[in-house]
Amino acid sequence: MQAVAGLTYKPMFNPMVCDYFSGMVVSVPIQTRTLPKKYTPAEVHEMFAKHYAGAKMVEVMPLMSEDEQKSFFLASNTLSGQNKMQIFVFGSDEQILLCSRLDNLGKGASGAAVQCLNIMMGIDETTGLV
Repeated sequence: MQAVAGLTYKPMFNPMVCDYFSGMVVSVPIQTRTLPKKYTPAEVHEMFAKHYAGAKMVEVMPLMSEDEQKSFFLASNTLSGQNKMQIFVFGSDEQILLCSRLDNLGKGASGAAVQCLNIMMGIDETTGLV
């Protein structure tokens, strides 16, 4: 992540897995002072939204205000039984938290492997997954 993003400092990478049957939230906290250019949460959200526009199994969730973020609870098991991932961008001008929510039993490594194989073979990426 440090090389691709051009960061001087390594970002903290801290996956959170709870004791649910299936479900996972992976988060990447970023101190904006460590970025080569200062980005706002809205700018980061826009980058993700553009990149994943039209994606079948990745959904970039709406950006919330700081007040909305205070009362929001990001449950890990909301996507249980689904083969999709949701991306959230939280934060302020000083700190940004990137989170992805997925069913680690479906959208985990095995589901990602099948999706990548489908793409490499030139067939619909959802074949065998949904």
